[in-house]
Amino acid sequence: MTNLLVFIKKYLHWLIIAVIIAGLLNLKIFGGLEVSKTLLVGIVVFWVIFPVMVNTDFERVFAHFKEPRPVFCSLMLNFIISPVIAWGVAHFFLAEYPDLSIALLVIALLPTSAMSAAWTSFSGARMSTALYLIPINLLFAAFIGLPFILPLFSGDNFSIDKFLIIKNILMVFLVPLVLGDLTRRLLIWTKGQSVYQEKIKPQLGGISAIGVLTLLFLVISLKRNLILLDNIGIIWTILVPVVIYYGLMYLFGVGWALLLVSRRALPGNKAVVIVYTSVARHVNISMAVILSTFPMESVPMMILLLIVGYILQVPSLAVYAQHHGRKMVGMVSCP
Repeated sequence: MTNLLVFIKKYLHWLIIAVIIAGLLNLKIFGGLEVSKTLLVGIVVFWVIFPVMVNTDFERVFAHFKEPRPVFCSLMLNFIISPVIAWGVAHFFLAEYPDLSIALLVIALLPTSAMSAAWTSFSGARMSTALYLIPINLLFAAFIGLPFILPLFSGDNFSIDKFLIIKNILMVFLVPLVLGDLTRRLLIWTKGQSVYQEKIKPQLGGISAIGVLTLLFLVISLKRNLILLDNIGIIWTILVPVVIYYGLMYLFGVGWALLLVSRRALPGNKAVVIVYTSVARHVNISMAVILSTFPMESVPMMILLLIVGYILQVPSLAVYAQHHGRKMVGMVSCP
């Protein structure tokens, strides 16, 4: 079982492509599935997000408020620059697709992922910086970004109910956060810290990945997606703006980090973490928000946009961390 989970985590982006193809084949051959929205939301909350929350220790956030500069630099990039980029890209490329525009804005307002810490470790950057930037960005996204910034950029074509967003954030973020924290404490209390760190914690990411694959197969296989088979060209409509959004986030993220290093505002081993926590987007929570908030007729295409983004961000960040992230870590600025 452990080997299977390691395999799934290692090749998740390829498995996602395989699952999308399997879902489309299911549509073509068997006519698709009827799946309730309640079941889909349940899967994303308790199978996709809950294991991630068990792995996330939000208590460590408050211990690092004495180091506010990386926090401010990260939040500015993720909640000012990112939504402006997404709004501009959506305005030029997705004006006729308001549901896809909103999906791009949602992912633009949900920065970081567990992989942000992985790239930090891989490039030798400062792990403690990643471990507090990730939860701080998620908390800001949940209680400021989605309920208050998203409606500002949504425009008149797609009405956003901020109170519905807040209610759904409580359901898809706060509930698994609380349950995850209690579960982690219980596991450490009953099994011990070493068993949790060495045997349980490494498997949680794989469990969440299986949930992502299951959810994606069900969403792609929905009967209402039969129209996709006749309009497969919509993939290009999604791919172009997503590529441009990620390209601009790399441009601004890397440029911002280099500026911070050159002005001696941050050392390279902290500045590069801002790149990892800005280019990476939290696709899991984005899916949960979309599933719980928007009508089912819009959900499959919106989630497809998120998945295209995930497929792009994983290999591109791996390449960046290997060839460029390590160089930035070696740059010296302030102590």
